[in-house]
Amino acid sequence: MDFEAALALVTLAELPRVGERRLAQVQRIARGRGLPLAGVLGLDSAALARDYRLPTLAVRRLQRDRLWHTAYCRSLVARLSACGALVCEPGDREFPRRWHERANPPPPLAYVYGATELLDRPAVALLASRGIDEHVVTATVQIAQAAARAECTLVVGGMKATHRIAAVTVRAAGAGRVIVLDRGLFAAFGGRPEFDPFGFGPGRSRFDPRATLVVSVFRPDNHATPRNGRRRDELIAALGDIVVALSARDGGEVERICLRSLDRGQCVLSWQANSPALVAAGAVPIDERDLASALRRFLPTPP
Repeated sequence: MDFEAALALVTLAELPRVGERRLAQVQRIARGRGLPLAGVLGLDSAALARDYRLPTLAVRRLQRDRLWHTAYCRSLVARLSACGALVCEPGDREFPRRWHERANPPPPLAYVYGATELLDRPAVALLASRGIDEHVVTATVQIAQAAARAECTLVVGGMKATHRIAAVTVRAAGAGRVIVLDRGLFAAFGGRPEFDPFGFGPGRSRFDPRATLVVSVFRPDNHATPRNGRRRDELIAALGDIVVALSARDGGEVERICLRSLDRGQCVLSWQANSPALVAAGAVPIDERDLASALRRFLPTPP
């Protein structure tokens, strides 16, 4: 996506009251009319409200504060470009294909930073409920190491303790990792995209964009919210050829997401059968003894 197309997409995405669903609606209507998003932004207020169903606050922003809003969005896209991050939408080569196929609904845009080729490898997605104990830590390390030996990508979040453990373990093993954020890219990196924010301790190692891909569907400067966390976990699961439930609380979000993964035909593994509901629904119970064979059995052959 070139700079001007990215600017038009970000300009719409940063409008007040325009979230994923509203932005996807605008994209769908624009495609149906054969109009690029830059052309949509050139329409008058009445057409934006009537034909594209933009909310009043969004139309008012474009009507009253267009110069300020456009300048802000131009600076966002320029900052993303300066650090090597990309703005993409469904259909772009860099957009995660599995999101387009599995996420419900698929995100209308994504901010990506790092090794997009990791999306082409077989992938293992890790999910865990909020609580963490020795059992979860041990499982996370073992699965991350097994995934590294299998030369597949590990998909995790970036900020929860289990995600950090997995991210550090995979980095130490020299394997690829995809990190799905519950916040914007700038918020996660704290204005320092050259340093890795996904480890432990006060120091931060250098970020290696050849071995890690960071993806976010949230506004670059926005911080985390509980709703963001649920969306992040849904998108983590959608990227996995295998979804591993390290722990899943009865009736909790991880259990719900894994059940939806089973419904759409994904392989779900339940670590030490800790979720009877998932096993009853078709998840495969595994432990450290059969982890390697399970990965070989259920992962697609690398290209």
